[in-house]
Amino acid sequence: MGLHTSLISPVTFENCRIPCKQRIGEEGKGTTIFAQSMQWERSCLFATYLGMMERQLEKTIAHASARKQFRKSISKNQAVSHRIVDMKLRLEAARMLVYRACWLMDQGEDAVMDVSLAKLAVSEAAIQSSLDAVQIHGGIGYLTETGMEEMLRDSIPTTLFSGTSEIQRDLIARRLGL
Repeated sequence: MGLHTSLISPVTFENCRIPCKQRIGEEGKGTTIFAQSMQWERSCLFATYLGMMERQLEKTIAHASARKQFRKSISKNQAVSHRIVDMKLRLEAARMLVYRACWLMDQGEDAVMDVSLAKLAVSEAAIQSSLDAVQIHGGIGYLTETGMEEMLRDSIPTTLFSGTSEIQRDLIARRLGL
């Protein structure tokens, strides 16, 4: 569906033996190592989606400003301009959450909840902003020439990989003591 530039496939190990000297970390600590690597993956990977949303916003503003209906730019229509404002709001809120999570990790602080908040915010912002961009572009937003449909397709799996949105909510809930 999306992410055509990412080679994603299952990996299976059967009867695979790893020599002790090749082991990563201490025996029995694999879950901890995996959780730490997932924090880095979530924060670094999802920072790229901020760039996608930035480009999407720029293209949508340009389209809405250039597209005329009834002798005026569609950007002057309140329904259109409010959608664009919401796209900007989601982008900047997600950006701040990603920056905070990365900063905490850089400081060596516990960032589990912040990384999950950032991942969840970026995932949901990317999908909703992609839907809004396609809607604002109208019929041509669905065509490959605009790139909007590709951004929509690429945003959909963000709620699945690197831990689903439900997993992120569970991690956040646990950190909140729920």
